[in-house]
Amino acid sequence: MFLTNHHCLGASTIAAIYKNRWQIELFLKALKENLKIKPCVGTSANAVKTKIWTALIAMLSLRCLQRSSRFGWSLANLWRCCP
Repeated sequence: MFLTNHHCLGASTIAAIYKNRWQIELFLKALKENLKIKPCVGTSANAVKTKIWTALIAMLSLRCLQRSSRFGWSLANLWRCCP
């Protein structure tokens, strides 16, 4: 049983949303672990969005390097190689 204030959505839809949300949480955890993101200096919506987009671009770049590499490097090893 799920409790929600969205009464127009069915239980299976709510369950699917939570399942997808868990994937997002795992991705954010990987961002924090691999990129060592520092707290935002600015608190405006634009500052936070810029920080998130920068982290996403960095993670995507590292994933591309990881997949195109002939070696079985982890993301942590690739991050350490970057200046």
